[in-house]
Amino acid sequence: MLKIINRIFVNGKILWVSTFLFLSFASKAQNESLKFYIQAGINQNTGSLGFDSALASASQLISDINAFNGWQVGFTIREYHSETQYLAFETLYSSNETKLVIGPPDSLSLPITQTLNSQKIMLSISPGFRIFRLIRGQAGLNGIFELNNGFQESFDSFKLAYRLGVGLDIFKLSADVSYNASFNKSFGVLDGIPLSNSHSQFLFTIGYKF
Repeated sequence: MLKIINRIFVNGKILWVSTFLFLSFASKAQNESLKFYIQAGINQNTGSLGFDSALASASQLISDINAFNGWQVGFTIREYHSETQYLAFETLYSSNETKLVIGPPDSLSLPITQTLNSQKIMLSISPGFRIFRLIRGQAGLNGIFELNNGFQESFDSFKLAYRLGVGLDIFKLSADVSYNASFNKSFGVLDGIPLSNSHSQFLFTIGYKF
């Protein structure tokens, strides 16, 4: 019970911090050096759960893992230090789904399909540059906080990742493509099956400037 209460407190604290940053930066967005964007988009997983030698017992084996594309929503603040240089602060809520097919390959019974839903809060800071007030490039660090209890029980609830991205600004609209990847894999056990979890995905977002 204490463990559950602690998780609720930690996850709630992350959401409150994100909301506080959102309101703080939004109140300062009137400053010409600060640009405030609401963002939404989809993400494509390029790395997820691994199951090398994932034998739990003689009667159980993961025969397949399918990681599906997901979505994200959030906001970005860019603080411009000059016409070409800026510092970006981004908060995103991301959701993804992974399906595992569990069952021995020599059994006549039907395999069991288990679905894992991953919800994350991603906080990133990235210095960047802009060319002709149109094309952008940036790279930085990304902190990933896992909110789903299933993932928290099996793997680390926090990962440190890096981010590389490019973007395009057209009037009040922005379009971004970024690649996020964790520095290290995390290892855990799910239903007695040893697995590895590596965060790696492409994010495609559309933003609107206020």
